[in-house]
Amino acid sequence: MTKEPLRIIGINPGTRYLGFAILYGEELMDWGIKVLAGKWKEGKIKKAIGIVSEIIDRYQPNVLAIKKLHPARRTGKLLRVAKKIKDVARRKGLKVCQYSIKEIEKSLIEGGKLNKKNLIEEIVRRYPALSPNLGKEKVQKNLYFIRMFEAVALAVVNLWSPPF
Repeated sequence: MTKEPLRIIGINPGTRYLGFAILYGEELMDWGIKVLAGKWKEGKIKKAIGIVSEIIDRYQPNVLAIKKLHPARRTGKLLRVAKKIKDVARRKGLKVCQYSIKEIEKSLIEGGKLNKKNLIEEIVRRYPALSPNLGKEKVQKNLYFIRMFEAVALAVVNLWSPPF
């Protein structure tokens, strides 16, 4: 009897954008960025939760791998979004794992220093279907797709070294 592969949802939470990725074993099933438009209101949190809930319902993952927020870069609003995402995942029966950028670095970039460019290139090397997003990211003044690339990285790190 073969063990069914893990289904992992990687989430990079934000107050304006939410990066996500779905892995079924090693296969990248879906990825993208969802925009949380408008001024900050309680409705934005509900929208973020609705997006994550819909993705969970569609793909039935076993695990949520979410970015551990850096202490110097987190706000009360971002903390609330991340907490609500983790809460909904737990209610739906998912194991919740958090990874910092440093933990991603140790797992993905062998002997190298992780920066956003290296991370994107490593993820595209592993998943060539993401190369159109790499091209778009190279011409952006402000990185947009980095949220999605980090979500993929979170899912990959969980696949290789799940903390359970």
